[in-house]
Amino acid sequence: MIVASLMRGRRTIHLSAEADFPSVRLLAAACHGVLAEWGLSEERRSLLELAVVEAATNVVRHAYGGRGGRVEVELAREGRTIALSVLDSGVSFDPTLVPPPREPDPADPSTWPEGGMGLPIIRAACDELHYHSEAGRNRLTLHLDADELEAP
Repeated sequence: MIVASLMRGRRTIHLSAEADFPSVRLLAAACHGVLAEWGLSEERRSLLELAVVEAATNVVRHAYGGRGGRVEVELAREGRTIALSVLDSGVSFDPTLVPPPREPDPADPSTWPEGGMGLPIIRAACDELHYHSEAGRNRLTLHLDADELEAP
């Protein structure tokens, strides 16, 4: 489901899909398209698309434990500011409380991560990361200032 609105200079697109892996890819591709339409640079769109994949995959795996549910993505633009939120009704988890991983030693393969790079990717995609959970609804929001955007 796709819902779009324009209110007082704020553009919002709301996407909703089943919480499964094929839908994660579709949500990310839709986000890439919206961000391209808004004029965000290819590099930043691709990083945000990857962040959506990581966040939505975490919802499927951890919030719902593969049992199904809905995952939603909301993109909002106001001027040169973009907020991208991933929403779910699964088990709550605040990723902003997780410390960044230690830097690996390039000379020591035992320090190289084998996984767990989703949160660093999400953090790298935005200027600010916020989490809120209320009444069984979880919202992870990536905020970014996109100076390359033209004012609407």
